[in-house]
Amino acid sequence: MNTEKDFSPLTPNIVRALNDKLYEKRKVAALEIEKLVREFVAQNNATQIRHVIQILASEFALSQHPHSRKGGLIGLAACSIALGKESGLYLKELIEPVLTCFNDSDSRLRYYACEALYNIVKVARGAVLPHFNLLFDGLSKLAADPDPNVKSGSELLDRLLKDIVTESNSFDLVAFVPLYCRFHQFQMLLWTSKRAKVRKQ
Repeated sequence: MNTEKDFSPLTPNIVRALNDKLYEKRKVAALEIEKLVREFVAQNNATQIRHVIQILASEFALSQHPHSRKGGLIGLAACSIALGKESGLYLKELIEPVLTCFNDSDSRLRYYACEALYNIVKVARGAVLPHFNLLFDGLSKLAADPDPNVKSGSELLDRLLKDIVTESNSFDLVAFVPLYCRFHQFQMLLWTSKRAKVRKQ
């Protein structure tokens, strides 16, 4: 990652810490981002909030460097926490880069993506429902993840989404049914291929 590039309003210290291989340093950067975004919320500065989210998404969460991607994920979750109820206004920008990381070859990164999305969804609650099909599609890919930590993280996220759907009066069941059918077909194919492998052994 180009450390000479201007990432303002993120400070050079935040940028360095987001790129660090140590989780503790990335966590410190996330707390600084949370503080920064809270200030922008207090100032009603939507432009700077969007700019921070855009930097975290494009320069970090979607970076070629794994530590930067991890930093971007924790940074996006920190933005959501700082935004609180206002996070609903920025959900598309917060969710899409995280869902992209669900396809990462690194299982730790997929786990961090689950964790980030859990935190984003937990804050936004019912505001995520317009994005439910996208979230369900992402989660269905992780249902068969070979890594037990990723699978466990996706199950926690799944339970949270179920709670949100259950407490909502505005869930669009008609739009969801075709997606669920595709997921069910995928699960059946997966189950059939596992049985075929077992028979061959």
